Amino acid sequence: MKALRVYTWLLITALYMPIAVIIVLSFNDSRLPYVWGGLTFKWYEALFRWGQAWQAIINSVLIALAVAFVSCFFGIFMAYALRDNRYLAVSQGAMVMPEVSEALAFAAALWLLKSYAHIDLFGPLGVFLAHLAYTLPMAHVLLTPYVAYVGKSAVEAARILGASEMRTMLSVIMPILLPAFIATFLIVFANSFDTYIKTAFSTSPDFTTAPLLLWTYAARGRGDPTIYALATFMLIPSLAAAAIYFRAVKRYS
Repeated sequence: MKALRVYTWLLITALYMPIAVIIVLSFNDSRLPYVWGGLTFKWYEALFRWGQAWQAIINSVLIALAVAFVSCFFGIFMAYALRDNRYLAVSQGAMVMPEVSEALAFAAALWLLKSYAHIDLFGPLGVFLAHLAYTLPMAHVLLTPYVAYVGKSAVEAARILGASEMRTMLSVIMPILLPAFIATFLIVFANSFDTYIKTAFSTSPDFTTAPLLLWTYAARGRGDPTIYALATFMLIPSLAAAAIYFRAVKRYS
């Protein structure tokens, strides 16, 4: 058991050490990552003056907000509709959908639409659809256990009083599941905000998100430590969303 505990901590350290290094480098006064030049905030000052970075961050936030809301809204309806055991196979199939719907295949579908149907979806709409293709099953999978948490007596009471399926969902299920909805919204938002691969295959040259901008500068080997500040700044929404999510799920534990 002690060896397993040591292995676990070593794995956690290996996973989070690169993040810690990036955060430290964002405060390094030297442009060389292997030379410590003292503590400074000038890279964050440069980041706040970098208009392209802020436009990319805004684009990422807007896409992530739209994707998170649509995914959670339809995901909770999917979880409610597929709550019976006879639909278990369909529900489990949604879990593997993000793995089989590769970004390259999605980009090929967008290209076919553009080439033969003359419908150009590359850009903000293409990025939104690409993110939705994998976050909707994610939201469904995350919300399914909480839908099962709702007692059948509450649903049956609403139906006896004359409420339709839709009215029961909106007036009974949704208020009960509001904490789970918010928690899932945050975790889906964090996933969409940080996504690079699906964004790269579905965007257009005039639409850039924060992960794309960060990768562009890192891949070209530019020695500008401002990208360290940008990477550190991008951690804030993800870490905040994850923290709120894990606090919210305690309600059902």
